[in-house]
Amino acid sequence: MDPISLTLGQKFEIEKFSREIDNSEDLLQLRSIAKDLLVAWKQQQAASAWALRQSQGL
Repeated sequence: MDPISLTLGQKFEIEKFSREIDNSEDLLQLRSIAKDLLVAWKQQQAASAWALRQSQGL
């Protein structure tokens, strides 16, 4: 298995939340979710960069 591949459970979770987003009519809630996801994405990038630096001894 590729180390960055999604598990079946993660794929189901993505599908579940995708359907909830598709069914939402609350624009403010969708904006809030988008902003939360943006922060989480950038935090993940920072954590990945930190882990890479640590593994390289930098």
